[in-house]
Amino acid sequence: MGKVKVRATEGQPARNGATGTGRGTVNERGAGPNGGEVSLLRPLKAAESVARTIVGEIQDQQLPPGSSLPSEAAMLEKYRVSRESLREGLRLLEVQGMITIRRGPGGGPIVGSVDAAHLGRVSALFYNMDGASYEELLDAWVWAEAELAERAARYPDAKIRAARMKPFQHEHDDTPEGLGSYLERHAGFHHVVASLAGNRVLALSLQTYGQIVAHHVAVLADPRQLRDILVDDHLQIAEAITLGRPRQARELMTSHLRGVVEYCRARLTVPLDSPVEWL
Repeated sequence: MGKVKVRATEGQPARNGATGTGRGTVNERGAGPNGGEVSLLRPLKAAESVARTIVGEIQDQQLPPGSSLPSEAAMLEKYRVSRESLREGLRLLEVQGMITIRRGPGGGPIVGSVDAAHLGRVSALFYNMDGASYEELLDAWVWAEAELAERAARYPDAKIRAARMKPFQHEHDDTPEGLGSYLERHAGFHHVVASLAGNRVLALSLQTYGQIVAHHVAVLADPRQLRDILVDDHLQIAEAITLGRPRQARELMTSHLRGVVEYCRARLTVPLDSPVEWL
């Protein structure tokens, strides 16, 4: 997220030291397709403004996940907003996974992580409200992962490609693992592929489809039944990416995802033409 000049409400200092209302110098309002206000043009609420300021300070100070943020009392004095607006701003960040609130004595806000799973939860709400179906989600997921795999194989530094794919280029063993660790490991492969795509917007955005699907399937069935097939697929895709073969990487990832999608289709208990459920 780049540096954004934020004008605040309730006398709150913006990051550039100004006070006022609105976002930047935009004060006009626009109509959306259904007659509603265009969210990009409306002035920021005090809670949104303070949330954006907190995010900016996390970036400016390069605070890693797990870092403690100032106490509520310190924030109230610093940002000069009402307690209600501050708490609402913190809740906005908490819902989106940017911070977590530690409860009880000695608690307070701590820095969260940039995670496609958090973005997926928010995205699922918008898909639901727009009526986007599970069929559309699955179709988008196949295309997205294939696109990321092709881009990963085009990553210009062969040594980095090889290093990141190396953990997935070994024969799997028969060691049992829990569902949580299995899902984490499977998602980890796709995350590493996305990290080689050379575009952080695509890497973060396109991973959300798989995150939403994984949530729905994990609560309906045990995907470890596909363990051997998935691990073998990952090995072949990793080899294609390592060798810098974009077309092959795309084809292998497409085939891999189509197999997973068929597994998902057979186990989803909702009609595939029904809207994606908000997580």
